[in-house]
Amino acid sequence: MVSESPIPRTERPAIADFLAQRLVGPVALDVWTQQESDLVRTDRDPCTFCEQVTTAARQFASLHPALSLTRYDLDRHADRAREARIERAPVTVIRGRGHELRIVGLWSGVLFPAFMEAVVYASSGAPPLQASTIEKLAQIDEYLDEDLEVELLMAPYDPQSATTLRLAAAFAMVMRRVRVEAIELSEFPLLAEARMVAELPVVTIGGGRRFTGGWAEEDFAEQLRRSAAGETESVIRDRILTSPFLTIDQAQAIVTGETPPPDQQQPPVSPGGLVLPR
Repeated sequence: MVSESPIPRTERPAIADFLAQRLVGPVALDVWTQQESDLVRTDRDPCTFCEQVTTAARQFASLHPALSLTRYDLDRHADRAREARIERAPVTVIRGRGHELRIVGLWSGVLFPAFMEAVVYASSGAPPLQASTIEKLAQIDEYLDEDLEVELLMAPYDPQSATTLRLAAAFAMVMRRVRVEAIELSEFPLLAEARMVAELPVVTIGGGRRFTGGWAEEDFAEQLRRSAAGETESVIRDRILTSPFLTIDQAQAIVTGETPPPDQQQPPVSPGGLVLPR
């Protein structure tokens, strides 16, 4: 069963208080969904959580007057979707102060606090980054001739996914020429198979080389700089922390004890914040 209330009523006062203390400007949430056909498609993943994302966004936006919500349908607004390069649903676009972050899928589990931080970053345009990081990101903007596409593949059970999402959101809200799309991959198994993903998180920069594992702020900014400059040498990280890729069904089976967790240092646990739908 899928929870009828993605944001539990008991948690809403605390979330509202968080937003009241942190939001300093308006933030727009654009939610793209798609009505599923009765015909089973084998060439793409269904929009498993379209309804849940819509409900969660509506509940979240109701918790602060600075938040606005606009809903779009991928089919009825096809021209707008093509213009915005929206390719799959559900998508939540967080927009503020001329910057945006796209999250494909349901922002549940450990991703929910990172989602809230992204909204705060969008409201202020001043995420808590080191001064040296902000200076480096500004330099990257200066010598980019076109937008730098950054894709993050993540999961709601993976702490490194949440950490990387926070950093990617922070970078997106200060860089003029970076476009970040974060995909909650556990609900898109066909996409995961096509990308041959075995571990998460995965970051792809500029549609080229991809990097597995979590990032520290300084390392991530430097890798963006090298990729934007066309340098082939990768940043050497002290540790590369990952979690195995699991589909929603596999993760739920572990949470309920039906199957044992994979052999890893940080096995999937029942997530906090927004719960994984059942």
